[in-house]
Amino acid sequence: MNIDEIHKTIEGLSREHGFLEYGSAPYRKMIPEIERLREYLDKSYNAGMDYMARNVELRADPELLLKGTKSIMCFLAPYKPEQEQSEGVPKIASYAFGEDYHKVVKDKLYTIVESLKPLMPKMKARVFVDSAPVMEREWAREAGLGFIGKNNFLISKKFGIHTFIGIILINQKLKYSTDIVRNGCGNCNSCIEACPTGALMTPFCLDARKCISYQTIESKCGHYSEEFQINLNNSIFGCDICLKACPWAAKGEATTWKEFKPVFSEKHNKPITDFSREDWKKLNNESFLEIFKNSPIRRAGILKIQDNL
Repeated sequence: MNIDEIHKTIEGLSREHGFLEYGSAPYRKMIPEIERLREYLDKSYNAGMDYMARNVELRADPELLLKGTKSIMCFLAPYKPEQEQSEGVPKIASYAFGEDYHKVVKDKLYTIVESLKPLMPKMKARVFVDSAPVMEREWAREAGLGFIGKNNFLISKKFGIHTFIGIILINQKLKYSTDIVRNGCGNCNSCIEACPTGALMTPFCLDARKCISYQTIESKCGHYSEEFQINLNNSIFGCDICLKACPWAAKGEATTWKEFKPVFSEKHNKPITDFSREDWKKLNNESFLEIFKNSPIRRAGILKIQDNL
């Protein structure tokens, strides 16, 4: 098969597995992007996320993750919910309503890799979804899938902001996107103005120490004992405030991926998105692990969640 036929095949596989869009970018070292990351780390904006400072060289050079990398394949997976949570209930970031996206998206990408092997016998590939030193948003932007907003989300002008990015590094040359999507923020500062803690200090710059998402998930110190004490705004896992404030959030349809529908608790006879404060308070560790066994919320642990109430 020639490069155009392979491209069409990949696009077909992408649609078949429910991805919104596919694009690829040629290999390069991400030197300017890494310099910006180093400046960010030097200011301690990463708070307690020490992993961001590790393996910086791997982030800069995909070939250190897969020898002979020629192309970075990027896929967008939809997670936009059918409806928001009711007023008053403890808030969960919408990406965590359903099953753990790391595994869900990876499994689909692995299937695509297996389908491509017969077409490219010398193919070697590695799959990544937001858990490795890969600059996913930068690669997706370079692959023509969107632009990076002032709130640091990848934003698709067609599909909006509720997307996960799946990455496949491959040692084959592919057909690449020719157009970079122009930034669509313009003079809009809605995300910055909406952030209740000032974590979004300036466009494209997030101080994680003030971020509700960091404080409710990543912080190991407890939000009352850190240097930056903030109001969690009734959030117990993550935060969607800057996402919801973005006009591009109106784009895109509700996800059709059943895995991203809200996890349903048989014990409570309702989805986790309807849990009240009392529901969360009464959960013991055994029940928590059972209900959230396939959820990204599991990683926070019940004690962290209850501390956030």
